[in-house]
Amino acid sequence: MSAPTSAPEGTLAKLGRALGPKYEVRRVVGSGGFAEVYEVWDKDLERRLAVKVLRPDVAWTSGMIERFQRETRAAARLEHPNILPIHFVGEGEGLVYYAMPFVDGMSLGELLKRSGALPAERALAIIIPILEALDHAHKAGLIHRDIKPDNIMLDTARGRPLLVDFGIARRLDSEAGAALTQTGLVIGTPHYMSPEQALGDPNLGPRSDLYSLGCVLFQMVTGSPPFDGESSQQVVGKHIADPPPAASDVNPKVPRAMSDVILRCLAKQPSDRYQSAGEVIAALESDHRPSTVRSRASAAQAATELLVSGARTAPRTAGRPGGPTAKPRRVGWVVLAIALPGLALGAGALFFRQPTLVFENRLTDMVAVQVAGEERRILPGGSFSLKLERGRRLDLSWQLVSRLGVSLGDTIALAQPRGTVRLAATARPTHGAYFAPVITNETGRPLAITVNAGLAGSMRCGCTVPPGAVRMAIGYYRLFENSTVRAEDDAGHSATFRDLGRQVEAFRGVVGLLFRARDMQ
Repeated sequence: MSAPTSAPEGTLAKLGRALGPKYEVRRVVGSGGFAEVYEVWDKDLERRLAVKVLRPDVAWTSGMIERFQRETRAAARLEHPNILPIHFVGEGEGLVYYAMPFVDGMSLGELLKRSGALPAERALAIIIPILEALDHAHKAGLIHRDIKPDNIMLDTARGRPLLVDFGIARRLDSEAGAALTQTGLVIGTPHYMSPEQALGDPNLGPRSDLYSLGCVLFQMVTGSPPFDGESSQQVVGKHIADPPPAASDVNPKVPRAMSDVILRCLAKQPSDRYQSAGEVIAALESDHRPSTVRSRASAAQAATELLVSGARTAPRTAGRPGGPTAKPRRVGWVVLAIALPGLALGAGALFFRQPTLVFENRLTDMVAVQVAGEERRILPGGSFSLKLERGRRLDLSWQLVSRLGVSLGDTIALAQPRGTVRLAATARPTHGAYFAPVITNETGRPLAITVNAGLAGSMRCGCTVPPGAVRMAIGYYRLFENSTVRAEDDAGHSATFRDLGRQVEAFRGVVGLLFRARDMQ
């Protein structure tokens, strides 16, 4: 949510009438893309509430509202100390809303704006209780789909971090049903959106939340999200195609073990991430075990107080308190003599080991791979490995999954594979070369694109590049030394890039093209 704004008098009055005389609507405290939050006083119980109201100026369909209400009621059944509870869900006076406790504190987003990167122990103090909350929700059949710093509140009154906005989550079980996903809200924030969410996968799972949480933890320890850009589209494109940076490379103070955990959370393929939030907790705690045993609740409380106040924990000392440090034993020649035969056997085992196939997708779009009688769909930058039968021929074929451009694919035969065989979907398959123009439109007008204009392989992309688009992908096309890309606006002006053969990135086939108003003739 953004900073407090002035609310329309009509909405304040309508909410007051919808809630009834037992509640006093005081002010609007925040506004976002789909909802506004109001401070409300509960007269009977003498407590402050935060009531989130779907923005009445958004064109909600009946199916979207029904889904919102179902999912909010499902979220209201969650009971966890680090999940902000939902008291009730309501509808009236043309408004749809739900009520939560009013939190005295700030969001993690606000804290990061004030303090920048946090020390590792302070970041862990916040993120581990949030992971526990997430694990609880996933086991109850809910995913969040919009994890970001602004949806993590720091409750200074009770000393705990809180995960909020489960009201826009999606049910994982059959109760929600496929029909709800087809009419649902478009949920997610570009800087924290998983690749599968960015590609519009309707069957998001818990590992999508783990990717978003990895983005949040990266920002907590480095001061900025893993990917940034000049537009939302550019940021989303990086989530889909660009390898994530290592947090320890951005900030050398980040422990390498923590950086590795974040990298695994940011894997492009959901199958390459941790299986659950509980696994992430175990990985983060493996190198940060407390010197004394505390309950999870007390640890969370101390953690939030640590974060908000800016205090630092005392460094832990290794070894027995007050005792001497144990000296390592010397390794004698007898150990080496025992180890050498084992090393020799290991080398022989490597020579005769079962062959393995590793396949990578180096293209900018998803590919469908047919191998060993099954199909696998691999996101850009993703990969998979497969154990092969020694000495047996295997055929692998892959096909680009894209609605624009030409059909691109390849079939590769493996005669007698040995060791590790690495294959990749690239823009240079065995039967030709292809390229993927990515268009930035600064002309102020929509553009129609023709690839290889004036050549035998001329082809219109069948799409319109809107004004302001940044690095918009339009599919793959045949690549020649003198390949061209021509843009035309609705006023009949055009501009053409020529002789692109040597400018295209070899494996991915990408070439960035900028069209400006002054170039159009």
